[in-house]
Amino acid sequence: MSPALSRRAIGGDFELDGLRFGGPAELDGLTRGLKGRWTTSGRGALSLVLKELWAKGVRHVHLPAYLCESVLLPVRALGFKFSFYPVDLSLAAQPDPPAGSTVLVIHYFGWLNPIINSLRQQSNPKFYLIEDAVQSLLSDWSAGGEVYRYVILSPRKFGPALMGGWANVTGEVQDEKGLDVGPVMWRSLAARLARGAYLREPDAGVDPQVEEFYLRGLQEVEAFLDQHPTCTELPQVALDQLAGIDWEAAAARRRANWRQLHEMLSGRVEVLMRELPEGVVPLGYVVCLGKRDEVRARLAAERIFCPVHWPLPAPIERARFPAAAALSDTCLTLPIDQRYTETDISRVGEALLAAL
Repeated sequence: MSPALSRRAIGGDFELDGLRFGGPAELDGLTRGLKGRWTTSGRGALSLVLKELWAKGVRHVHLPAYLCESVLLPVRALGFKFSFYPVDLSLAAQPDPPAGSTVLVIHYFGWLNPIINSLRQQSNPKFYLIEDAVQSLLSDWSAGGEVYRYVILSPRKFGPALMGGWANVTGEVQDEKGLDVGPVMWRSLAARLARGAYLREPDAGVDPQVEEFYLRGLQEVEAFLDQHPTCTELPQVALDQLAGIDWEAAAARRRANWRQLHEMLSGRVEVLMRELPEGVVPLGYVVCLGKRDEVRARLAAERIFCPVHWPLPAPIERARFPAAAALSDTCLTLPIDQRYTETDISRVGEALLAAL
């Protein structure tokens, strides 16, 4: 059988080969010892922060022009005004916050934003700072207890979490009444277990019906999170499952895989990040390609599935934010996560070079 027709795949949502549970102590490392609250998703975590800021009189959110559409969902749902600021090609934020607003800064792809230390020093009372560390869950984003800022996390991009988000908000907030997230959590579980069982036979043929089953399930979970961006409930079983993931091993493998791919590709293709500092655990290996979508399609034909971070949301004026537009149009994130061996990473690098 041709390798292109086998079900062996790299990339895509995390699968599960079983359930392992942990306790609260296993989650302390993820939150760097800060007190806070676990939520349904990163969207829910942001909504927690925004609700607390609303109670403090904040009505305006200053956002980076290079961002994911999902960030806008809780901002809009809660009735905030919002504006955008530039992000340059080095991913450095360039905010100019209105008085009394909150500034959201994204730590992209696992690296801390280049100007974060300056913003941390200016935060409160000039403005409220929100650090979006969703793409930097396993990196060292800690800043010490003396720094006043909000932090939001989500583990779903870094491991097979059924659901989950987190924010360093400890006060009680009102959740959506009558909303039961249990069925959605079980849908996530069923889809991930199905994908795991399917991929345990990587050399077998592709079965479109099975792939449609688990892809549809995962899409339904995302649709629910989009429709309920202010939902914050997280079932205990989902939290226990999240605590059962070996995050330390995940971080080590991601760093090793990034370095391997960097040795293969550096100097042969334009890369976004040229060094891997201590304390950084990458989301993926990001390359910048003029014909990005064509290359992505060729890789998908080899069953290497690479996400785009991100298509710009409609409110962002591309002419006003050319750097954000350029990043959106050219960046491709190659999978390097803990599921993949040295052989897998070699396959990714060789396939990319062949597709250029």
